[in-house]
Amino acid sequence: MSAARPTKKAKKSPAAAQPVLAAGSAIDDLTALTTAQLYSLSAKRNRDYSREIVRLATEERDRAQAALQEIQSRLDRANKHLEKVEESARDSHREYLDAKNLLLRVRQSSNNSTAVPMNIALDDSSVEDILGIISKKKDNNNAGKSPGRKSQKFPYIEDILVSLAKSGELHKGTKLSSTECHLVNKKDNSHYVNTMKLVEELWTEEEELFLRSSREEIEESLEEAKIIAETISLRCLTKLNEFEGREDPTPTNHQKPSFVSVGNRARKVFAARKAGDENLV
Repeated sequence: MSAARPTKKAKKSPAAAQPVLAAGSAIDDLTALTTAQLYSLSAKRNRDYSREIVRLATEERDRAQAALQEIQSRLDRANKHLEKVEESARDSHREYLDAKNLLLRVRQSSNNSTAVPMNIALDDSSVEDILGIISKKKDNNNAGKSPGRKSQKFPYIEDILVSLAKSGELHKGTKLSSTECHLVNKKDNSHYVNTMKLVEELWTEEEELFLRSSREEIEESLEEAKIIAETISLRCLTKLNEFEGREDPTPTNHQKPSFVSVGNRARKVFAARKAGDENLV
């Protein structure tokens, strides 16, 4: 018998291998495309997020710049206001020194019976009131009459103001008409209240601030406090004369700044004002 011949292995056809290669290539292409799309989507999200962050940062920067400009504007206005206040304070201080010097000259003139030189240019209303007193003092001294304060029955306005300042009552911020003074009897309280209401109308901001200083500061500047109180007292008499329609509002020799006299006259002025307001309504 003849030996069997080994069978030949079938050769793979190139045409049969091509579909397999094509399928693998398509899968790779699909994977690459998917990966690229994912990367593109992620990059787009990151881009949008970055743009949003930039937008928010820009808005925050704009708000900060606007706030900075507003703060700078307020600072400029505050600096201008401070300059005006400082200038006003310097002017007030000069006027105060002028008034103080003039009062000292008036006192010296009263003691020496000599005329007071009028070479000081003043425009403060309180000093103008004092100027009107000088001629009256000269006439009084020439007539041999010198008004004394030892025989006064009721305290003068300046005495009350100095007493309130020294006691610290004004430093508390209490309204003048609500204060209590040991120099005033309870039965005369209505006169006291009307007088203090008048003073509240007539004293200047600088005078009020000075008299509302602490007790220690008042004690250190007691002479200045007395001068300011006397100025306010004279102004009350002058303004009452104006309110009452007198042609010459300069206080006369017999007009004394006692709180009872001033309070009684102030009450009539306040009542006339009230009646006039009611008639207007």
